[in-house]
Amino acid sequence: MTDVTPETFDLDAWIDGAERTVRSATVYRRAGLIGDLDILAAKIENAEREEAIDGAGMGGGSGKLRAEYAKLADEFAKSALTVRMKALTLDEKKAIEKDHKKDTGAHILSASMVEPACSPEQVLKLEQAIGNAQFRLIIQAYNRACDDEPTVSADFLPKSSGRGDSDE
Repeated sequence: MTDVTPETFDLDAWIDGAERTVRSATVYRRAGLIGDLDILAAKIENAEREEAIDGAGMGGGSGKLRAEYAKLADEFAKSALTVRMKALTLDEKKAIEKDHKKDTGAHILSASMVEPACSPEQVLKLEQAIGNAQFRLIIQAYNRACDDEPTVSADFLPKSSGRGDSDE
């Protein structure tokens, strides 16, 4: 491998391989299940308190409720959709704002959405379907793609199995 020097560095090749930042957000089609999970969580807590005092009941008690909770939690997880948003340049955003006076935000998000591909009309439909809290996650992913520096979180890197900072 040869060393790269200022004289040998090929900026055009580097630029040709450059990518814009892409950020993602996960939203859920079955977010209504959260209400059912809240109810079950309260029932589980009550059943466990009763079992701690009276012992396990014949009806399965908290174990049966936990199984039901796990089933609903799995349904919720399976309804996930990960939306990937790429950074737009200021010129691209200004052109969209100039060309689309109505539903400008939907057009901007549509242009940014890498996965799944989405028309402005689908963006508006998605917003209505999933509600403000989840839709805000998509907007935040767009904003992070456009505004945040691309960094890798050290939280997910392998941890050293060494003994720390000892001076051996």
